[in-house]
Amino acid sequence: MRLLYKLKRLEEGDFTYIQGNFPPVFCGGDGLNVWDCEGKRYIDLSSFLGVSILGHSPEFIKREAGKGFFHGMGDLIPSREKIELLEKLSELLGGEWKGMLVQNGSDAVEACLRTAYLYRGRGKIIAFEGAYHGTGLGALSPTQGKKFRGRFKEILPFETEFFPFSEDALGEIGKRAGAGNITAVLIEPIQGRAGIRIAQIGLLRGLREISDRFKVPLVFDELYTGFYKTGAPFAKDKFRVEPDLIAIGKALTTAFPLSACMGKKWIMDAWGKSSGEASYTYTFSGNPFFCRVALRALEEYKRINAKGKAEEIGTWIEELSSPLIEKKLIGERRGTGIIWGFDFGKPNEGYKTFRHLLERGWITIPSGLKGEVLEIIPPLIVSREILEEFFRELISQLASKNRPI
Repeated sequence: MRLLYKLKRLEEGDFTYIQGNFPPVFCGGDGLNVWDCEGKRYIDLSSFLGVSILGHSPEFIKREAGKGFFHGMGDLIPSREKIELLEKLSELLGGEWKGMLVQNGSDAVEACLRTAYLYRGRGKIIAFEGAYHGTGLGALSPTQGKKFRGRFKEILPFETEFFPFSEDALGEIGKRAGAGNITAVLIEPIQGRAGIRIAQIGLLRGLREISDRFKVPLVFDELYTGFYKTGAPFAKDKFRVEPDLIAIGKALTTAFPLSACMGKKWIMDAWGKSSGEASYTYTFSGNPFFCRVALRALEEYKRINAKGKAEEIGTWIEELSSPLIEKKLIGERRGTGIIWGFDFGKPNEGYKTFRHLLERGWITIPSGLKGEVLEIIPPLIVSREILEEFFRELISQLASKNRPI
């Protein structure tokens, strides 16, 4: 309580929502377990917004930290780790990819949009209703939510036109692209903050065709879906649709701020050659220690067969959550691999359920355009027994309310 009071006094008021002794203040984590500063244990089924999908304080990070580390020189002097990571990412994406390492999701999305701009020139960005790409000004431009962009819309750098997140929009998108003045088409194959809304295959394939026909770069924001969460290395592999540019991060290191804009060589070459100083860089871009951790994370994904593990967990979740549908305790269930959303169909019900579960020691994610969805993204180390316990708790809680949808 004292820590929350101190936070309320020190942090700008729009950042952390504080009500009484909510939220808890975390002080440590190991595996699936997280402890607050009062000593209460929680079980993490959120991977902390899709980052820590190998659990908290994994041994490979402890080993790397024990080897020592140094800060990088950004774009001035490269490190071996940076070069090796770019090579591994290119291979994982399918080869023939180039890119740049930056710091967070907003940076990666903006790097993709800047690349498209250098390739196509100034024009509109085509994005989708429910889109969330970050809150940096470049990434905020194609982010739809009024609560994110409302106060800053007059200073956003990329003019954006939003379309329905449906293949029904393809005809109108094709007309816009055919008329010219389009810089890029940007889409999340699975919208995370909007409540795990999964793009129709027809929409993704249709966008690929439009992009090919009119030479407009197709950009996938896979910050949320990347690194085996869908049961494939990336959602592009799951849906078998190739973008021209892709933004990745979050589970890249599972712990540290490192992201990347990767693209096909022909489009990344639009940046030209260096004249001695990069035109888009950050102090911690390609930090050697972060890159080293990312390399070890990629090895760990391979060691545990992350693809197979995510598919297995997805099967467990589908089975164990079936009573939610059968008993009409939720309106809809959406998901694949370890990414799942349970839609109550009522505003704020996802948030209310999140609050209740947190009190009971479970960490989940409230989401949806109206707070109507409860998300889980369990780490790949989760057991079936833990999931069984969680769904018993969730079903019991919802059934006790006697509120069929």
